[in-house]
Amino acid sequence: MHVMFVCTGNQCRSVIGEYYMRGAIGYWLGQDAGISVSSAGTMVYPPHPADPKVVALLRSNGIDASGHRSTVLTADLMNAADLVLCFEQKHLQKMAALNPSAARKAFLFSQFAYSCAYMSANALISGDTPVSRLASAIDNIPLALPFLPQIPAETEDPHGKSDEVFHSVYAHITGGINTIVKALKQ
Repeated sequence: MHVMFVCTGNQCRSVIGEYYMRGAIGYWLGQDAGISVSSAGTMVYPPHPADPKVVALLRSNGIDASGHRSTVLTADLMNAADLVLCFEQKHLQKMAALNPSAARKAFLFSQFAYSCAYMSANALISGDTPVSRLASAIDNIPLALPFLPQIPAETEDPHGKSDEVFHSVYAHITGGINTIVKALKQ
């Protein structure tokens, strides 16, 4: 099972998602959980490193993202993913333009995280392995969405913003990932 995070430049939000989720999977589920993680960006430009603020925040959790280089989102990358988590509606729109069939496996990150919390609390996720539980969560998300409280669906882009914004976005993404990964453990 493969999860891909998508943001605009693949240097802030999706990098946090990719590297933190890898660490959370290893911690909560074990390295042999059968779930791989990657990231990409919708903006087309040459590969570049992650934002230094993101590298520092991840390093504070013992995660090394210093070797990250951005990847441009392509139809092939979307085909290879089983779940695509985007941070803004415009990322979903870009995906639909590149590969309309990928839309069925793409969600806004916040909606997927809140849905996992709801589904886990209401026994809507089945399976006895992390992979089968993730597949169940993907299949059952339409059952959860109508019951979610009004939540901010998009995750702010911290690029070029203050340390406070970076810390807030980092806390939001890591908290959501912890929710998702814990739902896969039960």
